[in-house]
Amino acid sequence: MEAEHSALERKIRELTVLYEISQLLVSIPDPKEALGPVLDILHYKMGMKRGTITLLDTVTQELGIKAAHGLTDQERQRGHYQIGEGITGKVVETGEPVIVPHIGEEPLFLNRTKARGNIQKSHISFICVPIKIGAFTYGTLSADRLFSEEISFEEDLRLLTIIASNVAQAIKISRMMEEEKDRLRHENITLREQLKERYSFYNIVGRSNKMRDVFEMIDKVSASDASVLIRGESGTGKELVANAIHYNSLRAKEPFIKVNCAALPETLMESELFGMKKGLSPAQHKEG
Repeated sequence: MEAEHSALERKIRELTVLYEISQLLVSIPDPKEALGPVLDILHYKMGMKRGTITLLDTVTQELGIKAAHGLTDQERQRGHYQIGEGITGKVVETGEPVIVPHIGEEPLFLNRTKARGNIQKSHISFICVPIKIGAFTYGTLSADRLFSEEISFEEDLRLLTIIASNVAQAIKISRMMEEEKDRLRHENITLREQLKERYSFYNIVGRSNKMRDVFEMIDKVSASDASVLIRGESGTGKELVANAIHYNSLRAKEPFIKVNCAALPETLMESELFGMKKGLSPAQHKEG
């Protein structure tokens, strides 16, 4: 009866831990900022010691500790591994978890952080699971437990594997969002460059002295903050000039808002022409 009660308590703790960690990972935009708190939850709720998360640098192909509970900054800085090196590197290389019941009896355990003292005399067990999506391993999640016959390694392994999967999903989604932002940012820059080229005043046809005066005026006002009123009959290219001023101005990256003054009441038109909001392009107001 007591054993059943103990097992039930553990299940409740596990569900609580999984819920808190899942809520944490979805509430923080950058999952890397949640790695430390994830390990804190494992320590305070499940009693796991020296929880560590390593992530793979895709450029250097080196594993580094990105979050740890119970390690000093100096100990964390020593935690660097090559793929295949030690238990951590082996887990990343194979994509399979490793359980070490007694670290003092495992030659692959490097104790690189030096956080466990003399491991030959340390009655400590170690569990390390991969953080992976599909066949790709992003890093590892590991933790110590005090060596005891009562510890259920299978239960701990199952819990850590679920948490590592949640962390991997959060990292994958974050990277996908960053890649999408980079793509949109690049696309935006490309489109703006195309607009700037398209509406360069050098593309406006005209060789007469009057047109040269117009070009000089566009070049001059584009570099200023002056309000510009473009007048002319329909079809004379007022909108083309307005675009040329905007996309050659210092505020070419800002929105270009077109206003047809002919469609505005006189009082509103006056407000539009002389009450321009700060940050708008000087070419955003034109007469229809």
